[in-house]
Amino acid sequence: MSRPGEAPMDKRVPTRFPVLRELADRWSPRSFLDRAPDPRQLCSIFEAARLAPSAHNTQPSRFLVARKGVGDGHARLSACLSEANQVWAPGAPVLVLASVMRERLSQVTGAMVPYPHAMHDLGLAVMSAIVQAQSMGLHCHPIAGFEPDLARAAFRVPDLFEPGLILAIGYAGPADALPEELQLKERGSRTRRVLEEVLFEGDWGLPSPLLAAPGSPP
Repeated sequence: MSRPGEAPMDKRVPTRFPVLRELADRWSPRSFLDRAPDPRQLCSIFEAARLAPSAHNTQPSRFLVARKGVGDGHARLSACLSEANQVWAPGAPVLVLASVMRERLSQVTGAMVPYPHAMHDLGLAVMSAIVQAQSMGLHCHPIAGFEPDLARAAFRVPDLFEPGLILAIGYAGPADALPEELQLKERGSRTRRVLEEVLFEGDWGLPSPLLAAPGSPP
């Protein structure tokens, strides 16, 4: 059943094992309603991101919010999107520039050192935000197709930080609000690889015996 404000489409992926409803129902729409999320909802989303784990508790993620109708940030961030994403993403009432520290302070030497886990930690924070949004009836669409250098210049992002993605946030809208070529993608089923293709044990490529344990679903 759709929550208020959601598009009437079933995107649930069948699962063999129980998972949180927010994970099974989560999907990335391209169509958004012209309805702004409540400011407290947005604060809860970024509170969830703040609680995500990070290497050495560095907490490297930073989020720059651009709300439609509030200043010109939404238009400036929209201009940083790739041509294909500019077709639909500016329709989201909220766009977020998610950036991450390139380096961290070493607890051993006290000097700044490379931070190889930066994008991993940003991903954890973004996923925490997505799940929180989903729990409140909102949807998110993470976008890799944008120009980081344009975003850096447009918002004066310090050199220490790397723009990693743009996150669209809002209430999912109807597919027929999109250009025809995107409507098929919007209405298409959400698919995932079977567990045997992603969960190994013993050697690479060998499906884990966990999946054949007594009582496990077929």
